[in-house]
Amino acid sequence: MATWGVSVYLGTPDVPARLPAYLDAVAAHGGTEIFTSLHIPEVPFAEAVAQLSNLTAEAGRRKMAVVADIAPGALAELGARPDDLSVLRRMGLAGLRLDYGFEPEEIAAFTRNPEGLRIVLNASTVNPAFLDRVMAAGADPARLEACHNFYPRPETGLSRASFLRSSGFFKAHGLRVAAFVAGSGEKRGPVGAGLPTLEEHRNAEAGRAAAELLASGAVDSVLFGDPWATAVELERVGEVVAAGGGLLRVRLVPGLDEFQRSLVLDRPHRNRADAAAFVLRSALSRSYAAQGPAVAPFNTVARPVGAVTIDNEGYLRYSGELQVALVDLPADPRVNVVAQVVAEDLPLLGLIGPDAPFGFRAVT
Repeated sequence: MATWGVSVYLGTPDVPARLPAYLDAVAAHGGTEIFTSLHIPEVPFAEAVAQLSNLTAEAGRRKMAVVADIAPGALAELGARPDDLSVLRRMGLAGLRLDYGFEPEEIAAFTRNPEGLRIVLNASTVNPAFLDRVMAAGADPARLEACHNFYPRPETGLSRASFLRSSGFFKAHGLRVAAFVAGSGEKRGPVGAGLPTLEEHRNAEAGRAAAELLASGAVDSVLFGDPWATAVELERVGEVVAAGGGLLRVRLVPGLDEFQRSLVLDRPHRNRADAAAFVLRSALSRSYAAQGPAVAPFNTVARPVGAVTIDNEGYLRYSGELQVALVDLPADPRVNVVAQVVAEDLPLLGLIGPDAPFGFRAVT
């Protein structure tokens, strides 16, 4: 099951005051993960640690898990060792994301910690040989995960090919992988140019970026890299993750009857395993329609890309089948055009593959 979350950066005076309302909004939309860092160059280590207990306490009240990025020096300064991470559990952490400098044997020992802390590797830099050494050293795969980097400087984010290749190393071992999307609200300094994993997502709408990450099959968790994501972004990413990536915003055709409206909005949809070339076909829609009234002809007009359609009774046994046009198609008196995917979400159509779930949300 996919998860999502946010990043909270410690050490600035405004964090404790802003945190409760922000985490309330994250939790309201289903967010469960918090990423933080204990080795940001611009923030003194002592100041970050001083705010950590407040972060973990606020997270715990909302049943959220805090994973902290940490380097060997910081880990030693906190009094932790590969065979004893109890101090980190007492601080309220759920896991550690290990930066450069840890040996495979240390990492394997971390995964065997009796406190149950999650151990997260750097999915962007750890290569297959290093991962094999970690596993050979006796790592517990149930405690091991991976999380990609984010890239503050423009032009330095990962290419899609590199991202897929790196993620594949970890997925082949059955490990969960996380990646970052940028936020459009406050940007983290000192560069202030967004914190995505993929360079192509640096200025992308967060919901679209999240959908693309999930649809790639290369990640299980999506995180905002930038702090203080907007309320709209939190809602959108929460919806996208809950829908498995394929959530399409649509504008309904005026005059649509309640049965067809409900067929579009209130039912889960899944593309057929034998995916069609020109349309997404909801595999279950005809069974839904069989439970309701006959579908009369309505708005049988041309079907541009993104048109959501329902076959009417003129299509006989196909009556009630819901489709989404992937190419421009002509009008057909047997096919009702009931909604249109908004322009911003049209790129998501190509991400919904065979047997993939999808759904709709009406917008005005």
